[in-house]
This record gives sequence, C-alpha cells and structure tokens, in this order.
Amino acid sequence: MTEHHLAPAAPIAAPAAAPAPEICLLERNLDSGRDMAALLSFGSLGRVTPFDDKEALFEHMARRRPAVVVVADELNEVECPKVLRQVQLRYPDMMRVVLTDRDPVEVFRRIPYAHQFFSRSAPRSTLSAALAQCLEVRSLLARSELRALVGSSNALPAAPRTYSELIDLLADPKCSMLKVVSVLERDVGMSTRLTQVVSSAFFGLSAPMTSLGACVAYLGLDAIRSLVLSAEIRQLYPGSVPGQSPERIHARALATSRLARRLAASVADPGQAFVAGLLHGVGQLVLASRAPVKYAEALALVASSGLPQPDAEREVLGATSSELGAYLLALWGQPLEVVRAIAHQDLPEACDVRRPGIATILYLSKRLSQNADAPLGPPSTAIGVLNEPFLTRIGSLDRLPGYRELARRLAS
Repeated sequence: MTEHHLAPAAPIAAPAAAPAPEICLLERNLDSGRDMAALLSFGSLGRVTPFDDKEALFEHMARRRPAVVVVADELNEVECPKVLRQVQLRYPDMMRVVLTDRDPVEVFRRIPYAHQFFSRSAPRSTLSAALAQCLEVRSLLARSELRALVGSSNALPAAPRTYSELIDLLADPKCSMLKVVSVLERDVGMSTRLTQVVSSAFFGLSAPMTSLGACVAYLGLDAIRSLVLSAEIRQLYPGSVPGQSPERIHARALATSRLARRLAASVADPGQAFVAGLLHGVGQLVLASRAPVKYAEALALVASSGLPQPDAEREVLGATSSELGAYLLALWGQPLEVVRAIAHQDLPEACDVRRPGIATILYLSKRLSQNADAPLGPPSTAIGVLNEPFLTRIGSLDRLPGYRELARRLAS
C-alpha cells in the first residue's frame, strides 16, 4: 500500500483568502442550487457557493480550496461518485458530503467516497446546523496534510476472522440479530462503518445512537448484509508495522470497550463509553494503513527513547493517532462527546475538568484492561501510569480499587 507523505505538497495555485469558510454545492439546476445556497449560508460562520458544472467547480476549488464540497446525488448514477472520487484524489483534506433523498444504505454502498449524507428534504435549519458542524470538524486537525491523510480513503481494515465469520452468519436467512451484534462488537472497522451510516445527518435522528445493537435494529439485517458484502475488506489490510496488526488493535479495543461500559454505569452513558472504547484505536488503523513508514518510525522512537507513544507520534507526525482517529470519527458524524473522549484519551483532564466523563472512563479502561495493577503517578501520557493528581481532583481515586477488581474479573 502506498505510503502517504506528510510533508505539505506544493499547491496547484495559491488559494485566495476568503472572508469566511466556504462550502461548494454542485447541483444539476443552478437556480435550485442558488435557492438552496441562500437558505443554507450562515453569515460569518460560512457561505455556500452553488455550481451546475463540474469543470467550473474544480476550477473554483483550485483557486479557493473550500472546506466542504456537497454534491447532489440527482446528477445521475455515474456522475456523483465520479465527482466525489476526483475531489478525494485532488483535495483529500476537503470534507465530502452527498445531498440525496434516495435510500441511504444504497447510497453508502454506491458512493464510498463521501464522509456524510444529508437528506434533501430535511428542514433547512437541520442542514445548516449539519454544515456548520462540518466546518467545526476542521479545527480538530490544523495541518491540511494530516487532514488529507485521514480523508484520502473512507476504508478501515477489518480483522480477517471477524469478516469471514460475519459473511457466514449473514448468509443464513435465519441468523440472529444478537449474533450479528456480538460479531460486530469485536471489530473496529465494521463497527465504525455501521455507526457512520446511522450517525449520518440523513436520518435526522433527534439523538445519536450510541449502541451497536440499536444501530443494527434500526437498519435491519438486509441493510447490514449489503454494507458488509460491499466492503471488499480483504483489499484493505494495512501494511506491515512492527508490533502492530489489525487483530492486536481489535483485541485491545474490545477489552477496553467491555470495561468502559461497566465503569461508566454510575458516571456516564454506558453506550457512549462502549463505542468510545471500541473505536479508540481507529487512528492507529489509519496510520498503519496510510502512513506505515512514519508510524513505524514513531513506534521505533518509543522503543529507543522510552517516550510515551502519544509523545513520539506527535514528534514524528505532528499529531497523535488519537487526534487523527477523532477527526475521522467527527467527519463521519459521531457524537461530539465520543469524539472528544477519543481525542483526549491520554489527557482526559483536557475535557473532564471537574467530574469524570467519557474521556476519563476511556483513559482508565484503556490502562486497566492492559494492567489492572497500573501504578499511580504524576501526570503523563504513558499508558502504564495513572495520573494520581487528576483522579484525586475529579473524585475518581476512591473508586479505583473497585475499578481494578472489575478489570481483573473481565480479564479472567
């Protein structure tokens, strides 16, 4: 698999300064595009520029480098995927959105290049809010080359055994939904794709679904079967990185998620805690898949210098795998609390200031699932040490003995 270079590429043309972030909208009918742009533009936060010609759109993008590109699915069966694929290839740091009223699962299968899908018939206030959130997502990663690294593909590797098991299970017309959920819960890549579908603004849900079981029940087994069978997961395995593999990352994610769901019972949403635990290593899959040489360099620095892995990643890559994973999940519409927890999984004090939240639960679960006797110590991003001053400040230190015992029981 081709290694992604993290050094900024020379731009085709210097982008002109814009008074506000820009969203480009490609519609078949320019008048309807103008009407929608007028309804969706939101002052100083951003503006929408409509186009009815893809060549004019790409000429504009080369000059202005907008933040988000929205393509109407009504162009035709072929044109929408082609346009989004070209955006992905030329400008992988841009967010890609499809505007559609077709069946969302079918659109996900047919157009694998989009980050999110919005319903054309949704209230304009809902669309404006969703687009505003798209612009906010960019703040998670300041460097455009890192956004390009994440945005260069929507694919995440799945564990080979899990993929085969799910294919066999879904081939049985009498398969149990509970069995499907139990298999999905063991796989980061597939779980991420599934939650991306249901988190899409297309569905217009009043609250995000935080349970994989709820996602499966909402979509139905036929939709799950379609998504899985169209994934072509066998082509997505990451390159070889010493000491890392999809299976190892998946195993750690499962252990973390199980413990997180239990620890969250009295202080946070157990469903969100489980999802955060399951997806907390997505950034490592991104790096192993798309920047294996740089990722191996960061891991080698950990081995040679003793630096905590997040510190080594920041030194080599300019960001941590946690931040990269959080950015990807934000692109895909995951709940903000889950995104923040994953971004700050090694420094929960950045978002849990006065009380424990999802970030603290993830921080503890990640460490205790690997070592229930992890010692207390000073502030550090090292995975083997628990931040004693922080846990004392938010009132979690007294609960730690019970947390350790629970981690031991789940590991046995």
